Amino acid sequence: MAEVVASELRQKILSGELQPGDSLSSESSLVEEYDVSRPTLREALRLLEAQQLITVRRGSHRGPVVSHPDTSVTARSFSMLLQLREGTLADIYAFRMIFEPVAVRMAAETATDDDFARLRELLDEENAVRGDAGKFPDVAWRFHTTLVGLSGNVTMTVIAKTLEHISKRHAQAALLRWADGDRQRDSAFRAHKKLVGLLEKRSGAEAERFWAEHMADVGKKLLSSSDELSIVELME
Repeated sequence: MAEVVASELRQKILSGELQPGDSLSSESSLVEEYDVSRPTLREALRLLEAQQLITVRRGSHRGPVVSHPDTSVTARSFSMLLQLREGTLADIYAFRMIFEPVAVRMAAETATDDDFARLRELLDEENAVRGDAGKFPDVAWRFHTTLVGLSGNVTMTVIAKTLEHISKRHAQAALLRWADGDRQRDSAFRAHKKLVGLLEKRSGAEAERFWAEHMADVGKKLLSSSDELSIVELME
C-alpha cells in the first residue's frame, strides 16, 4: 500500500498538479484520504523523499513539501551504472562530442539576445576565476551545459546536466595536476569567447565545426591523464 500511495502522489507531482513548494495535506488528512495507517503513509513519504520529490521537514506544521530532484541524484546513479558496465571517462567524452556540437548549431539558430547575455555573464565569471584551478572548471562546465540548454532540446539538456557533475570533477582533478594549467584555462576561455561570437553572428555551421574541434582537443588532453581515475571515484 505504501507503494500505491507513493505512486499516486508521484503522479500528481510529475503531472504538475503539485508544484515545487506546495505543501501536501497534513499527515492526518493523508491517512484519511488514502485510508491507510500512519506507518504505511510514512513509508510512502519516505519513498518520495528518497526520490527527492518531497522534503519532509520534521517538526514543521507545513507537512511534506513538494520538490524537484537535483541532477546530482541522477548523476550518482548513472555513474554507478557506468562503472558496473565498465564504462570509462573516454566513453563520456566521446558521447559529449557527438551531441554538444549539434546543440551549438541549434543554439545559433534559436537563441535570443537574452540567451547571449547569459553566455556573456558566464564568460565574465570564467574570466574572474581563470587563475583558480579549482573554481574554473565549475564555471566552464556550466558554460557547456548552458550551451546545450540553448538548443531547446530537453533530452540533451538533462543529459548534459547529468554528465556535468562527472566532467566537472574530472576537469578539476586534471587541472590541479597539470603544470601548464594556467595556459589550458586561458585557452578554454578564449575558445568559449570565440564561440559566443560565432553564435551571435548566427554562424551555426561554423560554430558546430569549431566546437567539435575544441572539444576533441580538450578531450585528448583530459583523457591523457585519466588512467588512474574511475567514474565512481569522481562522484565521491
